[in-house]
Amino acid sequence: MIKINSIALTAALCGFSGYADAAGCHPAFNGGTTYKSGDTVSATSTVETTTSCMCSDASCPNPNSQTTGCEVTTTTTEKHNYSCVEGPNSAFCSMSGFEPAGQYSSQAWTKESAVCSGVATITAAPILAAWQTDSGCPDAYVSGKAYGPDDTVSVGGPPVAVAAGGGPPVSVSLSTYCSYSSPGVMHNCPSIFPAQFTEAYTCDDGYHICCIASSPGSMVSNTGGETCTKDVAAMTSVVYECAATPNNLFCGMSGYEPGTGQYWENVWTLLGSCSGTISPTTSPAYTTLTDQNGCPDAWEAGVNKYKESDKVAKGGLVYQCNAFPYSGFCGQTGYEPNADDGTEFWKQAWTVIGYCSGTISPTQSPAFDSANSVGGCPDEWVSGVNTSYEEGDTVSITVSTTPERKIAYTCKAWPFSGFCGMFAPNSGLPDDQQGWTMIGNCDGTISPTQAPAFTSLPLVAGGCPTDYDENNLDGIEAGDQVSLLVSATTGDERRVVYECKAGAVAAYCTQKAFVPGGDFSSMAWTLKGYCDGTISPTQAPTAYTNTGGQTAPATCEVEAAAVTTINKCFYEKDVKTTGVSCTCSDSDCPNPNGQTTGCTKTTVETSCPSVDAYSSSATYEAGDVVRIGNARFKCKAWPHYLWCSNSAYEPSLEAGVWTDAWSEIGDCP
Repeated sequence: MIKINSIALTAALCGFSGYADAAGCHPAFNGGTTYKSGDTVSATSTVETTTSCMCSDASCPNPNSQTTGCEVTTTTTEKHNYSCVEGPNSAFCSMSGFEPAGQYSSQAWTKESAVCSGVATITAAPILAAWQTDSGCPDAYVSGKAYGPDDTVSVGGPPVAVAAGGGPPVSVSLSTYCSYSSPGVMHNCPSIFPAQFTEAYTCDDGYHICCIASSPGSMVSNTGGETCTKDVAAMTSVVYECAATPNNLFCGMSGYEPGTGQYWENVWTLLGSCSGTISPTTSPAYTTLTDQNGCPDAWEAGVNKYKESDKVAKGGLVYQCNAFPYSGFCGQTGYEPNADDGTEFWKQAWTVIGYCSGTISPTQSPAFDSANSVGGCPDEWVSGVNTSYEEGDTVSITVSTTPERKIAYTCKAWPFSGFCGMFAPNSGLPDDQQGWTMIGNCDGTISPTQAPAFTSLPLVAGGCPTDYDENNLDGIEAGDQVSLLVSATTGDERRVVYECKAGAVAAYCTQKAFVPGGDFSSMAWTLKGYCDGTISPTQAPTAYTNTGGQTAPATCEVEAAAVTTINKCFYEKDVKTTGVSCTCSDSDCPNPNGQTTGCTKTTVETSCPSVDAYSSSATYEAGDVVRIGNARFKCKAWPHYLWCSNSAYEPSLEAGVWTDAWSEIGDCP
């Protein structure tokens, strides 16, 4: 029988694990030190070995005067190296009860099988390459600040230059991150912050180690009682670059601090070291910007005021509104380009594209190019409300009576179509271009049509889907098609096909107010073409039915244990349960305080929830699965799952921004 007990552990705070000799012992584990994944320490254990012995031998313990079955126990000590594990369990490496060679050591530490001896040889710590040899350090990182894609920051500066060998020595005493050492021995600095500690020197007493910290020229000792001195030419800071869109939104958040935050590697990239400061510039270098000639209008606040590619000017610079979904911020308060309050939220909405001077010359009237004529003129624009015009409607505006000249405009897609009835195309107001697009000059009139021109509509193959029935709208989903009777002439019935749009607006398809061809049709339905005949054998557009009553397979641990059924379309999901009672003496029952009762643990079981239709009111996590019809979509992992509950990213059967949050994974059975 072999029994191992943890014994005295000496203090050591350096966490650097670059040791070349595998047989050497790393610094001993210390209960007051914070450890992370990959840190290596050593620990000594007692090994008790029990063997059989002759009961009559003097060296064989025999308190009961036995004649057989006597045993002798010998005790030895061994020293092994232990590495802190990767993953979530690394959090236990610094906790009491999980120390190397302790009762729960295996959950936090990986033990090397070979016994170590002596002291491991330290390999020189890597030296960061210079970020830009001809440039100083960018601005220091500020927690809570909004950072744009590719923004750079420095950590640990700005440094102070001290003449090498000529200036007075820098003496700073700090009590942190150092270890004991043999007199005169040089050591590397700790790996707690490897990018911020670059060199190590002995202290004045020749016994403690001093490390140059992130502040230029400062050094630290183990106790803070000794003074360490060293001439420093120029200490360095560390440069990090913020990630691309959309991960840049996390760069200023707590937990993402460059180099130190728990998740910093997800949003920051280490570029190198720097020294000095970047000389400030009083104005942009116009040699690197494009001359945009005349300046567009100044920025004004307003909901939906700007769309992708719109331009504004401020301070001689031209800014362009970014693509959707960031274009939604362009007109909002707080996103004014180069805001006067110093905030940088505007970088999420606007991009500097050049410089300008003067104004854009106004045009007095459109150039009437016969090659740009649209033929006959549609009806004149008439003022109305936000539902007066729909996407694709055309109007004309008279710009000259002698001679008579008119311009034709088409109404933009929703939601911009809401402006079409409220602002004339040539009103001169900022919002008139929100709803209308000029398509050319026109002449004469357009002959009225009583019904859709089927020669200009594509034929929807496969026959006509079931007629739209306003009394039977339940279950209509994105992608479902219906037909609408537009001409009831006997022997010449004509129908057009509408398809329910994808995204959040699909919910309108089940509401009577959004009847195909009605005032609000364009918000919910897309005109696909005309049809002929019928589609068999479907009677009406119906939703996928996810029937239940299926016997749960063994992999569905939660349902199988409860002897419950599952739906035919399901997915597997791990369910974590905390606070589950367990026997304190069991190996899988955490017991850092040596309790005998009241112990709990966390369990993980596989559940098989139903794959239900997407709901804009639900909250989704990474790995959740939803469906549109019978098509299945899986919520992506971090950080993309943050958008899964946002209705703007609702999965769809058509291409769209939803792919940033969801992955299509096949169909339900």
